[in-house]
Amino acid sequence: MYKVIIADDDFLVRTYLKQMIDWEAHGFTIAGDAKNGKEALRLIEQERPALVITDICMPVLDGIGLIHEMRDRGLPGHILVLSGHDDFSYVHEAMKLGIDDYLLKDDLTPENILSFLQEHLQSVAEEQENLPVSPEELARLGKEKLREDFFTSFQKSDMAEEELLHMAKRAGLPETFRFAAACRISLRGWQLRRQQFSPDDLASFQQAFIEMCQTFLGHQQPEPLGQSFPVRPDDGAWGILLFFPHAVSRASVLQQLQALGQKIQVLIRRYFDLQSVLILTAPQVSWLALHKAWQAVAAQAESVFYLPHGMFHLEDLPVLQASAPFAADLPAKELCHSLEQIPLTKQARRALVHERFAGQDEVELAALDEAEALPSFLAALHKALDAVRVVSRLHPSVRQAMAILEAHYRENLTQSEVAAAVHLNPAYFSTLFKKNVGQGFREYLAERRIEAVKRCLRSSTGRIKDIAAAEGFDDYPYFCRLFKNLVGQTPQEYRLSQGQGPVQKKE
Repeated sequence: MYKVIIADDDFLVRTYLKQMIDWEAHGFTIAGDAKNGKEALRLIEQERPALVITDICMPVLDGIGLIHEMRDRGLPGHILVLSGHDDFSYVHEAMKLGIDDYLLKDDLTPENILSFLQEHLQSVAEEQENLPVSPEELARLGKEKLREDFFTSFQKSDMAEEELLHMAKRAGLPETFRFAAACRISLRGWQLRRQQFSPDDLASFQQAFIEMCQTFLGHQQPEPLGQSFPVRPDDGAWGILLFFPHAVSRASVLQQLQALGQKIQVLIRRYFDLQSVLILTAPQVSWLALHKAWQAVAAQAESVFYLPHGMFHLEDLPVLQASAPFAADLPAKELCHSLEQIPLTKQARRALVHERFAGQDEVELAALDEAEALPSFLAALHKALDAVRVVSRLHPSVRQAMAILEAHYRENLTQSEVAAAVHLNPAYFSTLFKKNVGQGFREYLAERRIEAVKRCLRSSTGRIKDIAAAEGFDDYPYFCRLFKNLVGQTPQEYRLSQGQGPVQKKE
């Protein structure tokens, strides 16, 4: 495992580079990144990386200046320069200084990065393969582990103040402070985004999110000092501890917290295209008080379901009821109104929904269980109630036929087979089905299969041809024509529009 330093004044470029490939799988670790040459030089002297990826045009110290300083100080390392179309004169100068290669930013792809690594760094990998881990690296890894252990305990345990102080000191966090506060971040729209991630994508997102928070907090020096940490990253929940060693008053801390929260929300929206809900604790004066304040916020985490995106304090959160004081069989409009007015725990909502839709096999309850905010829950509830109303008006034989289709739509079903299964003449069944459903049997079956394919394209990186076959389409050209007809996009265009990259091989 050998080190890489990234230098670029564009946060998005740095983030993209870090997520572009699975660096560790190829024997690398990102040892740090910098927004200008001066910061990069300090990191290079400290980390002694095998590779430096640097932009040409940066503030404070540009790429040419950075390369000059590296050569003058005898700092080792291969160098890959990133440039724009107008930077060739600078690239020419950089090449005179002995860089390994350059890439136009328009050509910045995983394939080109991997090609560079294979061409220029194979020998370095062989040389460093048997080198022992340096004491400095061991110390860094140990500090990260201590910090991880601290936040695990901070979130889950009832800790004595002495233990908090001891663990905070070992993790490199302030032992004492004038004031401190905690912030819990919940990402909105996370479940839909999460479905598009592979495990590697999720790990990259987590790393990028923490790095975004830490970069932002690092720019707030001398205070507040801050540390971000994952709370429930699979559910889009994160935490930040903020320390104000020299704050003059609680009021000034509250003002700073408000401003910081607004900036964090802007960053999340800008860099990840997600809305967020932030819950802030009041300023605290000791580790024990801070721990208790965090536990109080964590205990009210379910309340985020009823909040719009924005910033809130603990006292702003609604009190959830553990059971519904109204009946599940209310008319649809009254049921939705009651759910808007009376906040329930997730367990109480789930019990109410399952009672309302008991015996309705056609209703998909997953969307109701997984809704992460009240508006999406009510939208799913309206859809489920509409589905029940539609199904309840269907002819019993058509309801039976639709249940058969739901269970066997992937199979090579024919209209005659389904008509026989519900004991109807095929011609009469065809007329009855179209009258009840509003479309013919073949059209309904085709659309049901297309919906299943769309769901897979949003969550799977498998070959489109294989997905189509698994959902009942044996004729791939026919499937492609039908998909374009019904969706208005080719399957590949649809996949890309849903956030899945061009990962599949040519069909």
